[in-house]
Amino acid sequence: MCKKRPIRFFRHQRLIFAVFTALSLMACLSLSADDRLGASLRLEGRMALRRGLQTLLAWQDHDGSWDGSAAATGQAVMAIMMSGLASEWPELQTAQQRGNAWLEAWLHTDPKQTPADWAPSALVAVRPLLRQSGPGSRDWSKLVEMALSHISLNQAEQPDVPWILEAAALNNLPHAETLHRPGAGSPACRLATAWLTERPESEQALLRAAAWESNWKQESPVGWYWLARSGRVCKALAPSGQGAWRERLMAIVLSHQRGDGGWGEAKDKPAKRVLDSALALQTMMLCLA
Repeated sequence: MCKKRPIRFFRHQRLIFAVFTALSLMACLSLSADDRLGASLRLEGRMALRRGLQTLLAWQDHDGSWDGSAAATGQAVMAIMMSGLASEWPELQTAQQRGNAWLEAWLHTDPKQTPADWAPSALVAVRPLLRQSGPGSRDWSKLVEMALSHISLNQAEQPDVPWILEAAALNNLPHAETLHRPGAGSPACRLATAWLTERPESEQALLRAAAWESNWKQESPVGWYWLARSGRVCKALAPSGQGAWRERLMAIVLSHQRGDGGWGEAKDKPAKRVLDSALALQTMMLCLA
C-alpha cells in the first residue's frame, strides 16, 4: 500500500510542496529494517555525490547555464539544491545563483522554439525556481499554466509526463483527468504517473510489482529518479523480504558513474550528460535520505 498520496487531482498544493521539500532536503525519517542503506554504500554514496557535484561545477558555462540547455540547467540547479551543501561550499552556492539567474532570464525570453517544444523544457527549467519560492519571490504560476496549455499529456513523450504532472501539482492546476496510458513508457515512469494521478490501488500494486521486477540497469537516469521518488512515496516498493530498494538502486547508480565523476556516455552531447548526471545525483540523494 502507498502512504497518503501527495496528489488528489492537484487540490492539495500545500501538502504536495511540504512533502517534496522534505524529500529534497533529505529529511531524516525512520526506516524499517528492510529499508535501510548499509553503512558502506552510504559512505561510498556520499563520496560519489561530492565527485559528481564537483563535475557539475566544472561543466557550468560562463553564462551560468549548462550547455545553454534550459532542461539541463534546471536539473543541475535542482541537484545542487537537493544536496544541501551550498551553504558550506561557496563554489556550489555561486553556481546555484548563476544557474538561477540564467533560468530566470531564459524563462522571460520569447521562446525561439514552437510552443509544443518549449513547454516541456520550461516546466523542467522552472522546477528549482518553484522549490525556492517564498515571501517576496517571483510568482511562476502563470508561466506554468501557459506551458501546460501547450501540452497534451496523451501526446507527450513518456519520460516528460511525470515532470508535467509534478509542475501542475505544485501550482494547483488540474492536468491529469484525461491521462490513461497504462501500457506506455518504462516501468519506473508508468509507476510514477500512476501515483501522481492517483490511479486505483490495484493498478498501482501491479505497477509496483512490474517496476520491482524490471531491469533497473537498463533504466535511464530519469527512470532511476522516479524509482527513488516512488520508493519514498510508497511504503513497499520492494516485496516483503526481498531487500531494500535503496541498496539496489544506489549500487546501480554508483556502478554507472564515470571516471570524471559524471554519468552518461562519452559519445553523448554535453547537455545529455549534464541531464544524466544531475538526475543520477538527485537519485543518490533520495537514496541517502
